[in-house]
Amino acid sequence: MDEEALLNDAECLANLMPHPTMPPRKEKRSVIHAFTFPAQDFKLRIGDTPLRSGTLEPAGEIVSLDEDKGIIELKLGPSRSPIEPGTALIPAGPIGDAVLRAAIYRYAELIAAGGKRYNAITAILRRDRPRLIDRESGREIVAEGIDATTGAVDALIALDSSYLLIQGPPGAGKTYTSSQAIVALLAAGKRVGVASNSHKAINNLLSDVETKAIAQGLQCRGMKKSTREDQALGTGGWIEDVVGGSGSGVEAHHRLVAGTAWLFAREELDEAFDYLFIDEAGQVSLANIIAMGVAARNIVLVGDQMQLSQPIKGTHPGDSGLSALDYLLEGQATVPADQGVFLPVTRRMHPDLCRFVSDAVYESRLRAEASTALQRIDVDPARDSDAIASAGLRFVDVHHSDCTQRSQPEADRLSLTYRALLGGRWTDRHGETHLIGTDDILVVSPYNMQVELLKRVLPEGARVGTVDKFQGQEAPVVLVSMATSSGDDLPRNIEFLYSRNRLNVAISRAKCLAVIYANPRLLEIPCSTIGQMELVDGLCWAKQFADEQRKNALDILTDSCAA
Repeated sequence: MDEEALLNDAECLANLMPHPTMPPRKEKRSVIHAFTFPAQDFKLRIGDTPLRSGTLEPAGEIVSLDEDKGIIELKLGPSRSPIEPGTALIPAGPIGDAVLRAAIYRYAELIAAGGKRYNAITAILRRDRPRLIDRESGREIVAEGIDATTGAVDALIALDSSYLLIQGPPGAGKTYTSSQAIVALLAAGKRVGVASNSHKAINNLLSDVETKAIAQGLQCRGMKKSTREDQALGTGGWIEDVVGGSGSGVEAHHRLVAGTAWLFAREELDEAFDYLFIDEAGQVSLANIIAMGVAARNIVLVGDQMQLSQPIKGTHPGDSGLSALDYLLEGQATVPADQGVFLPVTRRMHPDLCRFVSDAVYESRLRAEASTALQRIDVDPARDSDAIASAGLRFVDVHHSDCTQRSQPEADRLSLTYRALLGGRWTDRHGETHLIGTDDILVVSPYNMQVELLKRVLPEGARVGTVDKFQGQEAPVVLVSMATSSGDDLPRNIEFLYSRNRLNVAISRAKCLAVIYANPRLLEIPCSTIGQMELVDGLCWAKQFADEQRKNALDILTDSCAA
């Protein structure tokens, strides 16, 4: 892989350079070396023992890592050669998948033999509609007029060796709904598993479950399985942490069990659970759904395929490379009413912002909760009339040329808006007013090179990153820098820069105001397929929507001045 590919690969940490002011220091027989690295997304953590890209020689142990300052320290033993400037670190290797393969084989062998177990997995693979007790197939999962969370809980209790899909758009409360359902199922005497690709997602859901169970006086015991201490839940509550060890750590008294696919694929946990909740199912491969699905009689897929999907590498025949949600929904933006539950109300976005996201991404099914209309940016628009508004979407034209992944003009233009907003005030959905600081503005770009540039031109402490970094986060204001000058300058394919999912995630981080900075030539790019035309149309739609909102705001201002 070349340097650019390594920088854009979230599994790697590329372009390490010796730190100019931190000399190597000895620790027993080893030596600790400090390096700097440019802004990029990566998954390496303290305690990891990565390899050097190219030579695959061990690069020592990561003993400290500061992403904000771009500094990493590696401990090298006496037998290791020096790390050359420009070196990239890669993971030591894939986690062994033998337990996952064995689980998939168990399922396949049973089906080949005409067995009738694992019905939930089979229903997913056949794309059957969910089966509920005393309900006809094809009927709405949640009837018209019924609260989505209440309806989801009722449907889950009635689930009959099947699956259910819960789609939660940005700010719509999928964690709230999942935790409510889990606590209700535990109270009904059910045994529940919780899984996801990431321990962060698992811990976020478990914290909510633990709090709600305590509030309802539910007496229960649970456990969370982790490989390392930094993955542990760490609440000290009724969900105990089990870290490391070769066994599962699951005991008969554990009514709630959480972990990754490697835990639930174990043969000793075969059909040990009444329900398995799989969070962020839009990022979980179909193969992993099968592997861990053997542990439960009912499977609950929670996520949103219209946000960031799982990264795909290698070649996958047929539909095997799809996530569970993409496989089931076959390109549909929202889950059909007879296949799952769509959470229709966002408690994050102002109505003026939600309207675009709903129409452009969610088939006009998403609406803003009434109190979000109170949210607003209380900064005089005259400080930057093209970008600043009380709420909604704005599109700022920035003309430049020959920019691929880095645009100084866009960075400078965005900086003007950023500094105009700092020190102003914003009002939340409870009517409380706050000072706008660096924590209240997210700055997003598709490219790591633009992220690095923006960090240099913006005030210290600015929250700057790629879309991937900020999924799940929010702020009153989001500023988006597209960076690329035109279709001739695209460093990757159209599908990356114009991704509807990435645009959705970027804009929907905002509570009040989202601003896109882009060269208008990006709206004139030639397309070779209908799919590419649809993607480019998404950015054109954003431009048109933003211009109409700005014109309406100016008309209202003109009318008020005339009056």
